[in-house]
Amino acid sequence: MSNLRPLYNALALGLVGLLAACGQQPTTDPLTRSDAQKLKESLVQSNKYLVASIASPSGMVTTSRVGGLNLPSPVANVILASGLEAQSINCTASETPPKAQQQDLDNDKIPLQASYQVDCTVGDTRLKGGIVLRDKNDNDPKSGYTLDTNQYELTFNTGKSNESGLKLDLDVDVTWSNPNYAVRYNFNFEIYGSDGRFGTTYAYIATYAPDNAQTPFTGGTFNYEGTLDFRTATKLYRLTGRTTNLKYSNSCRETFVSGSWSLEDTRGNKLLVVYNACNNVTVTYNGEAL
Repeated sequence: MSNLRPLYNALALGLVGLLAACGQQPTTDPLTRSDAQKLKESLVQSNKYLVASIASPSGMVTTSRVGGLNLPSPVANVILASGLEAQSINCTASETPPKAQQQDLDNDKIPLQASYQVDCTVGDTRLKGGIVLRDKNDNDPKSGYTLDTNQYELTFNTGKSNESGLKLDLDVDVTWSNPNYAVRYNFNFEIYGSDGRFGTTYAYIATYAPDNAQTPFTGGTFNYEGTLDFRTATKLYRLTGRTTNLKYSNSCRETFVSGSWSLEDTRGNKLLVVYNACNNVTVTYNGEAL
């Protein structure tokens, strides 16, 4: 990890510079309980996309049909993380270049580079956006991959006065660093609706230790520490975050299955997220349940 820390520092400094340029400085006010409740919602909702983006760069690839296309597992999982019923989903989808022209020399089902556009609906819920998937080294099935979303948005009650939704800007870089993987997340997640707009932004590098080197993304453990920015309509909170043995299992598409994630503001107030099992999450603020 020591050789990755300069990259992490550069990402963090770039984020700070961007926020400063926009004129919003982190507050030193304590995180209020009502804002902690919104932060909880943001974390639980965004969690699905973090878990979904880790999907079988070698040995355990599955595909899912969306809009008539067989999609690589990381792409399909991010789309399905939106919660649209697979049986009811109606999608227009495209991929560039067409599958017949895509290069995959190491046969890991991750193309050298391909772009996917989707426009999906279920009732008045709509998912629209793009995803780019790239193989880190098309001659090595263990090398890892990158995944980037573009103008990715999920809307509920589309076109109605009570429309709400979320926007996702996710850049993931999964790189093999024998025997583990370094996973870089650059993440911006926004929720909007009747409560206004609020969201989280963070850039960090996690260490992922697979349970089994032969099938690295059937399960493993994440650890990292860094900062997380949480934005409301009036405030920008900068929180210090640390995970403790976040357990990933590809049998769970919604959450991590064990471990914890603590976030602390400048006044020492702590929000603690504990993963008890698949889709079983407990969140407390200063020891009290939210």
